[in-house]
This record gives sequence, C-alpha cells and structure tokens, in this order.
Amino acid sequence: MTTTTNPIVQDFDLRRLNIHELAKLTGKERKTIQKKLQGVPYEAGKQSQKRYESKVALEIIYVGATEDAIGATITSAEASRQLTIARKQQIDLEMEVTRGDRWPKEDVESIHEASLSNIAGLLKSHEGKPLSAELIRDIFTELREVPAKLTKL
Repeated sequence: MTTTTNPIVQDFDLRRLNIHELAKLTGKERKTIQKKLQGVPYEAGKQSQKRYESKVALEIIYVGATEDAIGATITSAEASRQLTIARKQQIDLEMEVTRGDRWPKEDVESIHEASLSNIAGLLKSHEGKPLSAELIRDIFTELREVPAKLTKL
C-alpha cells in the first residue's frame, strides 16, 4: 500500500511556512497573506524570510483573527462566544427600555436642559443682587421636580 502526497505539500516543513509557501498552499496572493499576517509572531528563516507557525497562519488566512487586549490571537470560537455575550447584553438593554426601567436618553436630556434653563433664568433675573432665601428655595424646588418629571416618562 503506497500513499501519495500532494507534490506542493511535499516540499514544505509543515510546522513553519513562509509567505511564499502559504501563497502556494492557499492559492491566495502573497500581498494578501502578508497583510493578514501583520503583527503575528514569526521566526526568522533563511535570507531573512519570516516563517510562521502553519496552524496559526492558516487559521488567520482562512478564518481571520482579531487581537484582544493582551495581544493574543482570538480563535473563531472565542469570537463567537464574545458575540453571544454582546447580543445578550443588547437584548437585556432593550428589555430594560421596554419595561420602563431605563428612560430614553433624549427625554432625560431635555428634562435636565429645561430645568437648568429655568435655574439659569432665575439666577440671571437676580444678577447683581444678593441671593435671597426665596431664590434659593426656588432653585431647589426646580431641582427637586426633575425626578418627578422623569417618573412620568
């Protein structure tokens, strides 16, 4: 029983491959492979060739990869897990809005803007005058009304 090997693969050390060998194996352009492998650790080979670990390089070429905070390559399974977590957080946020636990940002901002405008008007009307107890009471009354206005949303 004889085994036949692919003549392209036969010439390569399959543990470490350079860009030219990866291009031959995958049928992709060398420039494309070089762009995808930017930032991936490599071993210097003959004539200053960059030799990449084949398992990592082929996964990045075919599946793609991103980098996490510590610079390690994220596998497709990890990326899928992170996407599932992000979707769950998005659904939870949408449910909070639907239940009324979270107010729309624009409404909250408009209520705060109106209250601050009222306070600014009160202060401008008393410009150059000492702050009276009545003015301070009016300012605090305006601030206390904000939560009541928010609960009506």
